[in-house]
Amino acid sequence: MKKKIILSIIFICSLLPMSLNQYGGAKGIQEISSLINLFNPIGIIAVILFIIGVWIPFRNVILNKVLSILGLIGIVISEIYQFLTWHIQTITGELNIQNSINFAFPEFYIGLVVSLIMIFVYFIIDKEIKI
Repeated sequence: MKKKIILSIIFICSLLPMSLNQYGGAKGIQEISSLINLFNPIGIIAVILFIIGVWIPFRNVILNKVLSILGLIGIVISEIYQFLTWHIQTITGELNIQNSINFAFPEFYIGLVVSLIMIFVYFIIDKEIKI
């Protein structure tokens, strides 16, 4: 139980940067919160996978680990997907990495790094704390 609580708290902390404005900010462009990362299908599925993997015990413990890791990786994929595509429908109409870089705030990069760190922390906690 202790392990599940620690993993859940760290997971929630890794999602906190998503409450900040991470996109926009150029002249005439509204700042956009990165909560769109969580509300797209990839983000929703990732959170659900993590919760199922950590909190619902399966007979095969490896299944729990795989689901929770997929959830963590899904959050990173969701962030990268939004980074590359959020401006296409609203501003530019085209996929352009330079636009993604120009329109992203430093908070995006902080959130991405925190999410990547969470993957490594998960493995450390999983190895160190016994069930």
